[in-house]
Amino acid sequence: MRDRLIDAAIGQLANEGMRGLTHRKVENRARVSQGLAKYHFGNLDGLIDAVLHRLVEVELGHLLEVSAAERARMWAGDLPTEVWQRAREVADAIQAEPALARARFELFLYASTRPELQQVIGAHREVFVRRVAAGLDSADPEGGARLVLALVDGILLHELSAPSAALADRVPAMLLAGGAAAAYLPGEAK
Repeated sequence: MRDRLIDAAIGQLANEGMRGLTHRKVENRARVSQGLAKYHFGNLDGLIDAVLHRLVEVELGHLLEVSAAERARMWAGDLPTEVWQRAREVADAIQAEPALARARFELFLYASTRPELQQVIGAHREVFVRRVAAGLDSADPEGGARLVLALVDGILLHELSAPSAALADRVPAMLLAGGAAAAYLPGEAK
């Protein structure tokens, strides 16, 4: 039941923005009895937190992992076919559900004037950053993880605001280049 309500909330955000995110509209979209959203999430903040948690889960499922040996081959100019295939799969996955991206950006914009929601979004973002940073062999793994997140945000924003086949075709290469840059991001100057 919680999952149905979260999916309905994402749909409401994607279709109507924050003005469409009410318990009643979410319950109607999920085709459940009134009162269930309040029962499962309490207030709207609880529902937003659950949506953010789901968005992070989805993002973590779309990570492109490249081993140190594969990165070394790439830096030597030899792109392993299996790495390109994984990059294509990740690119397809992150572009396959524009409703998730619209919901995400709706929440980001809504948070721009609400410090309490900024803290919630920041906490969820840190989950992603820690997971990505753990896989980076870099002088600044946290900075590298934030670079990856900014890259994905930019790709999604461009795809939502002005879809382009030229951009979509380049996403795997962008992901690989961003990942390589993240892995080799220098630490602070001493």
